[in-house]
Amino acid sequence: MKALFKQACPNCRGDISDDRLLAGLPCHRCLDEEEAAELLKKVEEGQDLKKLVLEALEGKGRLKHYAEVAKPQFKAEEFNNFFKKALGLPLWSAQRTWAKRVLTGRSFAIVAPTGVGKTVFGLAMAAYLASKGEKCYVVSPTTLLIEQARRRMEEILEASGLKQLKVAYYSTALHRAEKIEEADRIKKGDFDILITTSSFLARNFEELKRRRFGFIFVDDVDAILKASKNIDRVLVLLGFKEEDVEKALELLKLRGELARALRRREESAVEELRGRYEQLSKEVARRLKRRKPGLLVVSTATGRARGIRVKLFRELLGFEVGSRAEAIRNIQDIYLKPKENLDEEVAELAKKLGPGGLVFIPLDRGVESADRIAKMLAKKGVKAEVVYAKGKKERIAAFAKGEVDVLIGMASYYGLLVRGLDLPERVRYAIFAGVPKMRFSLEVKEAYPSRVLQLLLDVKDALTGDEQVTALRLIGRVRRLLWRLTPASFRELKEALEKGVEPPSWLKQAYSTVKEAADFLFQALSRSEVREKLRKSTHLSFTEEEGRVTVTVPDVPTYIQASGRTSRMYAGGVSKGVSIVVVDDEKVFTGLARQTRWLADEVRWVSLEEVDLEGLMKEVDDDRERVRRLLSGEVKAEGFDPVKSVLLIVESPTKAKTIAGFFGKPSRRRLGEVTAYEVGTGKYILNVVATGGHVYDLVPEGGYYGVKREEDRFIPIYSSIKRCLSCGEQFVGHAKCPVCGGDKLRDAWRTIEALRNLAGEFDLTYLGTDPDNEGEKISWDIACSLRPYSNILKRVEFHEVTRPALLRALEELRDIKEGFVEANIVRRIEDRWIGFELSHRLWKKFGSKHLSAGRVQTPVLGWIIERFEEFKRSRRLVYDVDLSVNYRLTLDTVPSNLSPEQVVERLRQATCKVVEKEEVEEEVSPQPPFTTDALLKEASARLRMGAAETMSLAQDLFELGLITYHRTDNTRVSATGRQIAKEYVKEHFGEELYQAREWPGEGAHECIRPTRPLDVEQLRTLVETEALMLTKRPTRRHYALYDLIFRRFIASQMSRARVKRLKAKLDIAGFAKEVEGVVDILEPGFTLIYRPPWYILPPGLEGARVVNVSKRETATILPFTQGEVIALMKEKGIGRPSTYAKIIDTLLKRKYVVESKTGRLIPTSRGLKVYSYLSSTFGELVSERRTALLESLMDMIERGEADYQAILEELYSEMKHLPRYA
Repeated sequence: MKALFKQACPNCRGDISDDRLLAGLPCHRCLDEEEAAELLKKVEEGQDLKKLVLEALEGKGRLKHYAEVAKPQFKAEEFNNFFKKALGLPLWSAQRTWAKRVLTGRSFAIVAPTGVGKTVFGLAMAAYLASKGEKCYVVSPTTLLIEQARRRMEEILEASGLKQLKVAYYSTALHRAEKIEEADRIKKGDFDILITTSSFLARNFEELKRRRFGFIFVDDVDAILKASKNIDRVLVLLGFKEEDVEKALELLKLRGELARALRRREESAVEELRGRYEQLSKEVARRLKRRKPGLLVVSTATGRARGIRVKLFRELLGFEVGSRAEAIRNIQDIYLKPKENLDEEVAELAKKLGPGGLVFIPLDRGVESADRIAKMLAKKGVKAEVVYAKGKKERIAAFAKGEVDVLIGMASYYGLLVRGLDLPERVRYAIFAGVPKMRFSLEVKEAYPSRVLQLLLDVKDALTGDEQVTALRLIGRVRRLLWRLTPASFRELKEALEKGVEPPSWLKQAYSTVKEAADFLFQALSRSEVREKLRKSTHLSFTEEEGRVTVTVPDVPTYIQASGRTSRMYAGGVSKGVSIVVVDDEKVFTGLARQTRWLADEVRWVSLEEVDLEGLMKEVDDDRERVRRLLSGEVKAEGFDPVKSVLLIVESPTKAKTIAGFFGKPSRRRLGEVTAYEVGTGKYILNVVATGGHVYDLVPEGGYYGVKREEDRFIPIYSSIKRCLSCGEQFVGHAKCPVCGGDKLRDAWRTIEALRNLAGEFDLTYLGTDPDNEGEKISWDIACSLRPYSNILKRVEFHEVTRPALLRALEELRDIKEGFVEANIVRRIEDRWIGFELSHRLWKKFGSKHLSAGRVQTPVLGWIIERFEEFKRSRRLVYDVDLSVNYRLTLDTVPSNLSPEQVVERLRQATCKVVEKEEVEEEVSPQPPFTTDALLKEASARLRMGAAETMSLAQDLFELGLITYHRTDNTRVSATGRQIAKEYVKEHFGEELYQAREWPGEGAHECIRPTRPLDVEQLRTLVETEALMLTKRPTRRHYALYDLIFRRFIASQMSRARVKRLKAKLDIAGFAKEVEGVVDILEPGFTLIYRPPWYILPPGLEGARVVNVSKRETATILPFTQGEVIALMKEKGIGRPSTYAKIIDTLLKRKYVVESKTGRLIPTSRGLKVYSYLSSTFGELVSERRTALLESLMDMIERGEADYQAILEELYSEMKHLPRYA
């Protein structure tokens, strides 16, 4: 036993040990040791633990809450048996999760790829619940699917022995007499299960609303949303009153009004709206309490749910419909520079690659090029069709059946082949007959939103100041506009712009936005300096003939969308695709390659010459065969489970949102204190939730300051952490805030309960907290809490929050590192024991409860005091001498026999003589990338950032996926990091300046580095233009820190610099001064991006005149900055990357030190008194030597080289020998 958790028993809610929890058992009061041992023995023999525990508790009359743990599993097992009987196969992992949700009374949305078994699940669940007496309704999108659903339902009922259940269905395919009969049955309610289309629901709602349905399965929510009122109708059929729906809709609208008023800072409106909102919220809550609605499951493959009404699901049923990410891709991006005729090379490539191809023609090459390539392919024996608007369905259908080998279409964002083609088993590759591009002249009629957006993105780099800010603002507005426009609206807007006519009323705002952006562009491009910059651009083409300006830019969105047709998510993964761009414009291709790398982590461009095309296409075909067999049902016979349902737990809500955002807009459910974000990755249905940080801490009382001793073992007692919502104080064990007395508290126990409820739904629970011992301890706490509810818990570790890193981590599972947990337990207990013991003595000595002490902070306070004393002793008079070569030097060794006035007088008339000098040329290596201590020191020196601010900003940057983990003492650079640096250096400085360095270090952690090849200006542009959607908007300080990290890292992967260094002895009016510094940079190397703080000497020192002299009193030794203290902590082995900033922050908060305007740490009188008392009374306990020794012992515990209980025994003995009333 390592610990005791208060109120965590899954049965009686009493105290329970970690070993009981991790065994999945209730506490010893519910089952004694003998009973528990007997159960575990039966589990080893293959019996089910939850069933055994439930039976034992029931048999002994001790059953309280354990039924909530076990019964969801039993219900799911009962449904699984029904499913096997009805369909011949057990539930897949995802289906088990859905079943547990339904059977525990939760409505939800399924956003999952083709082949996961959504429809068959919905039909089987409807049959099962109908057999339990519930009226069930299955809503399908089309008549064809109605027929399929009816036949499948009849098969299910027959196989499961439920033929007595009545199924009513309505389809336009029925004969007239059958329609009348079915309509009559539906009107009378003579059915157990109803199957209709969404359009039938809309037409016959008045008849249907007299029935209450216990379960409704909507097989395609996109179809039902075509008439948004259908949402209201479904909610009424579940048992809500129409007034409930109206009030909830009113609440949603009011929330939007309140948000707008807050953005505009309309204080009077905010106050009035907030009052109305609170009142209406209470009314809606009262109405919900009175209702017991049925269950709704909505299914979608795309999740393109839009509009305010879809939010009614969240308001009344607690879930939101999400969407699948179109940008998830598994594509090899290839380029080919043609040696001869481009069309001929495209045709030859298509013939070589075989059937299942898409050929995209850039708009500037015209439809004629498509027809020409089709004829070339026909001559080569390849069946190819050009897809026009007319006859597109027939041609696509023929391609799907294998009757056509290749489809050819235009590379346009709303093109017929670019969007809406979803044939994962058929499409193998895409060939672009030229770079997808936009070419346009500066005329209003060509100002389509997509063209304007792309040109703004490329032109903004040629602008400066306010113009660039305006460009960024317009980019954001046009991008948002494009997201909102449907293809039909886009065509109407394009037509209005071309003809110069007024658009329909609902498009007026869009029209004016595009017009404003176009006018801005044309005005900017009319200036010669902007045109000249564009002409020199490496990533767009700019031509000017007879006064007509034409700009050609890469069409990146179209490329991502079109190439994405070759790689689709399916049940089991993301299919491999191949995309080949045959380059017709090298500048525009450079722009395409550059921007795709920014936007998609996985994009890596390679030349066709470097590719094993045969091996690559085999990989593609293997995936297509998997998809085909999955869709045909063949793999089911093998018992294949294509998708795992996983609960992924992280600490931070920001990290949870970032991860969920990798895979589209997540479906969201609110469960008490926790929001669960559900997304599909292809291989996993992932639910991401956040704990909000630590959930447990030591209790203040019980045992020795929250640690009890039992049979020579120390057992920490943990209770849930509470946070006061009034003052922010964090504490455990009190019913009210110990600081302000407030009773509005947020208790982490509610988070634990929500996680327990969630964990029961999933086959697997993965713990993805930060990769250090703090994160390991949080994972262990959560594992203890959830083990009775979840059979399999595993740790996942990722050092950067990016999609590739996460997907790798999901495949590299591990167990929790016990050594890390034990080290954290020791650190926390040591902090508690020393802190409480010394703090109580400080309170008694100085009569103030605002004082505290700790083992690490005390020697650090001593360093700051000692340095401040040295600072005071080093004060002296110095003379600042300004020379005519724009250089100032300071004379600090002036003979004491001269008065200050005499010194100044002599210097004023003097010239500088170089008495001795030594010039050398030397190579200078870049510094390694940042570790935590180095970052804190440099941020302090260069950005004037305190340690706490730096760590907070770095935490944000990490959770937003912009940098790697920031608590590290390792300088190692991974292969991924080196590739990022190579791409950036090659593009901005030339490949010859790239020099890969691994900077090897120990441990799994890496240095602190960026996760993309984006400098701060590129990052800011992508964020401002919303091309990169972050869950939190970075501030100016975030960008400053990112810039520092980025430049230091890139410099670490660049060539050395060569400099000329001068060491000279100067004579000025008889006063000697030695100077040393760099006089010339011969080869800049890494200094092009990150220059060390060199002392630069100007040329021409010999004979330079003195132009000004001033005297001042200063010190030769300065007080420490925060960064310097942290560097000293690292040097002396005190503190760790996770604690450096906390130690400094504690000293500042306790007012033991203050920070001067120049960033120097100055001890206060309070700090001086406290340190004097602690060092004189408890010298060895808080000494630097003893503190460093303990840190090394904790490192040994992490590595499994020391017994943590033995170290606790030593600490305990140390505490017990303290003088009681010192």
